[in-house]
Amino acid sequence: MNGARRGERQGRDEAAEREPATAGCCGADAEMDAQALGERRFWRWTARALGVVAFGKGFRGPNAWAYTQAQLDYSAGFVRSGFFGAVLGHALEMNRYAHFAVFSTALLLVLFAVLVLLACSSKLAERTPPGELLAVYASSYSVTYLAHVNGYFDIPLALLCVGPLFVRSTGWRLAAAAVATTVGILIHEQFLFAFVPVLAVSVLFGTATAKSAGERRLAWVGGALLIVLGLGLTLSLERYGAVSAAQADALRQSIVHTTDGPLKAEVLQVLPLTPRENLEIMRSVWRRPTFLPAQGESLLLFGPTTALLSWATLLLLRRWMPGRHRWLYAGGLLATLAPLSLHLMGWDKNRWNELLCLNAFLMLLMVSKIVGGEPVRLPAWTRRACLGVMLLNMATGGGMLDGRHIRPFPFMRNPDAVTSVAPVACP
Repeated sequence: MNGARRGERQGRDEAAEREPATAGCCGADAEMDAQALGERRFWRWTARALGVVAFGKGFRGPNAWAYTQAQLDYSAGFVRSGFFGAVLGHALEMNRYAHFAVFSTALLLVLFAVLVLLACSSKLAERTPPGELLAVYASSYSVTYLAHVNGYFDIPLALLCVGPLFVRSTGWRLAAAAVATTVGILIHEQFLFAFVPVLAVSVLFGTATAKSAGERRLAWVGGALLIVLGLGLTLSLERYGAVSAAQADALRQSIVHTTDGPLKAEVLQVLPLTPRENLEIMRSVWRRPTFLPAQGESLLLFGPTTALLSWATLLLLRRWMPGRHRWLYAGGLLATLAPLSLHLMGWDKNRWNELLCLNAFLMLLMVSKIVGGEPVRLPAWTRRACLGVMLLNMATGGGMLDGRHIRPFPFMRNPDAVTSVAPVACP
């Protein structure tokens, strides 16, 4: 019996010795969890704050080009780029500039809200803790420039591209992408070059997540059909939606008599141009001695963010799909670079490079949402690069439309500049 008591005491002593060690281990784990939670909150709020600053740097009301382009409709016959005005112009009375400005700004805010929802849905911050990549794009000049092109067709086209990316089922994503492609190209054929490749690759990612041979075939065939649909619609618009000089003049008269805002005559002047004529004009632009330096400057505005996000996408693909579906790496890269093809059609170089950066972000979110696996901690050098790119983005300015210049925080005119042009009363 004494032996039994001694055994009980010994057991209690051993338990007492183990308790502090266990408590210490639990305390360390709790401290690490609290630190990780604090880091995630820090980067979440950093992304929000930098996003607001980047948006504020570029935001402005719609300019005359955007306002005039939105007035195009089918009143003088079927024409390219007339779908937006024909469907929404009369219903929302967008011939009034105030109505157009309110609607365009609302559409812009909806786009950024949808991007935030897609980022949350993709769980990018949880899968690449603590979430620096979101802050990188939020601070980017792409956000600034998207806010600056308020009223342009880039905004509704980007919304049409983002919508299908929420759908997890390959079949339903294909259906949504087909609808988005049809509507997007009717709004502007720019959708083919900028966003159809992203939608096609999003469908092709179904081959990596398919659970049966039928689903894999659907993804392959669906991605190919989406490209064919985009090409077919664009070629049809070029053939049947070509604008004659008489149609352009009829549209001009209609717009002049029904609008109350600033108009841009060049919008109607470029409508009758064929793709061949556009290429001839672009050849003269390419021969300018300032063309290559201007392209280099534009890539410096958007290139660092694009390169970092694309590298992160490749890293996640290699971690989550090692040795399999390597052709998807090339597909994702081609979809990201697709907007560069727009440099063949127009000289709004910063607009096209802004879409390049947006596509890099969309590809990253799509990979996280569709393929996402165990959390991946970014290498130390990548995290340092994130900080460097964010600082660079906050210091970036220039390249705005209409000769506009970036106003640094707090985005107001210098009070001294206002008083210097004000009349001074003589004593």
